[in-house]
Amino acid sequence: MYAGLIRDWPKRVCFGPGSVAQLPRLMDDLGARRAMVACGKSVAGGEMLIKVRAALGEKLVGVFTEIPAHTPYECVKKATARFRSLGADAVISVGGGSAIDCGKGIALLFATGGVFEPYLIDFSGKGMERTPMPSPGLIHIAVPTTAGSASEVMPTAAIRDPAAGRKILFWDERMVPDATVLDPEMAVYAAPHLSAATGMTAMARAIECLYSAHRQPFSTGLALHSARLLRRALPRSIDIPGDLAARADCQMAASMSGTASINAMVSVVHAVGHIVGGRYGLQHGVSHSILLAPAMRLMLPAIGEDQFTALEAMGGIPDGGSADAAGRRAADLLQAMVEALPLPRRLRELGIAEADLPAIAEATMHDYMMANVPRPTTAAEVERLLREAL
Repeated sequence: MYAGLIRDWPKRVCFGPGSVAQLPRLMDDLGARRAMVACGKSVAGGEMLIKVRAALGEKLVGVFTEIPAHTPYECVKKATARFRSLGADAVISVGGGSAIDCGKGIALLFATGGVFEPYLIDFSGKGMERTPMPSPGLIHIAVPTTAGSASEVMPTAAIRDPAAGRKILFWDERMVPDATVLDPEMAVYAAPHLSAATGMTAMARAIECLYSAHRQPFSTGLALHSARLLRRALPRSIDIPGDLAARADCQMAASMSGTASINAMVSVVHAVGHIVGGRYGLQHGVSHSILLAPAMRLMLPAIGEDQFTALEAMGGIPDGGSADAAGRRAADLLQAMVEALPLPRRLRELGIAEADLPAIAEATMHDYMMANVPRPTTAAEVERLLREAL
């Protein structure tokens, strides 16, 4: 018997080839008239921004193009100041998770007059505490150009504080973009490495939802189909970058995994990702791809017969063996998939030294995602997982 709450679902999602042309209609529907595009230099220097400009026409009043990876806080402040100076009432975030999180950061600072500290997630007490965010006072439309972060459908944001070497985290339903455009024609420009890394971020969410302590039928259904789509479409999108069907499947899988994870929550792989992302400035998908198979071997036995679902997600066929054997086989299939992707395979390739592992493991234990592991887990176990991936 299940008991719980289905907490979060996406708002408007417009999808399909050419759907970026729907931006003006979405703005009209949402009551917005003056848009600022927020993006990084890779989007600004290519066809993606040209397509967005053409779609928005006279509704576009300015572009902010200075968003780097991991969304540093100073960048969000600059973007918010630019938004105010333009008299805009809509931000169109175009790019990956960093751009979309910048759009969320603009909404927060615009609503609060530049204040962010009270709205940080605080885990010092019991559970997750934070001050509710005021009404944003603007419209946010997300146009993902990668298929991984799922920030376009999630109430979370991560903004990096480079001076402190950490990610500052936010969670509020008002941070969910008012609309999302999933246009596979905007995703074909992602390089193979970026496609692989972002896709593995989505895969890590899907798999971690399958072994979450808070998994339930809705989240499992979304996570299972997300993993199926990624298993088939992610390698194809890398081998044939212009395959719009593969790109569309990856986009949909990413958003599905995001919706699943907000309802079931992820755990150790993402917790480690927060720590190494903050300390080393690493892209989450790279560390996720390295850690996911070892984490599956550690965590899947805790979910018993549900390990057969993980095997199904990875395309395996039950052979009459035990549930634990099915879990091990699922991890092996995931590992084989990762080894065929153009990504680093060991943590040491990312500049992480063996001497760093105890501190990373200890910091991981204080990350809020660790509340969602399917069984009690110690710092020593996390360190062993890291050593396996080193």
